Amino acid sequence: MNASVLATHVWPPAEPTPLPVESLQLDWGGPIGDRHHGETMDSDTRQAKVFPRGTTIRNHRQLSLVDAAELASIAKALGIEQIATGVIAENICTEGLPELTAMPRMTRLLFPSGAAIMLGGANAPCTIAGNMVAQAYGSPAEAFPKAAIGRRGVTGWVERPGTICPGDQITIVLPD
Repeated sequence: MNASVLATHVWPPAEPTPLPVESLQLDWGGPIGDRHHGETMDSDTRQAKVFPRGTTIRNHRQLSLVDAAELASIAKALGIEQIATGVIAENICTEGLPELTAMPRMTRLLFPSGAAIMLGGANAPCTIAGNMVAQAYGSPAEAFPKAAIGRRGVTGWVERPGTICPGDQITIVLPD
């Protein structure tokens, strides 16, 4: 499998949309400068069966990743020409992993700097990303979740800090 990083983005808390960056700097809290940065997070509806909403837990959603083929597939399902990298707030857009969303939890992605990301599983499509696509392309925001199911990419957390740059080759280590 020949996979690489196509684009990197951070979404600073004060910015309305994610910004492209020449390199994604990762520390133990995730991408430095990103609104999802932090070693902990407050639980939300996704953890309702385990924790009351607002409970401080480990941040397993530090990063969002999607593959360019998945973006193209979502665009086709929405009837639009394309979805540019960064529009759905992914930190890393890959190339060469058309089934990224289906990769098993606990898959490791390794990068030349020594950075390692542990995948936490499929990223559930939401209307936040739908609104971002609607603003960029005029498609109905509520159409995005259905169009993106099974191809919205994955979330993950930093297993080892480092730098990730567009063009970096990705080594995939599947769980045992």
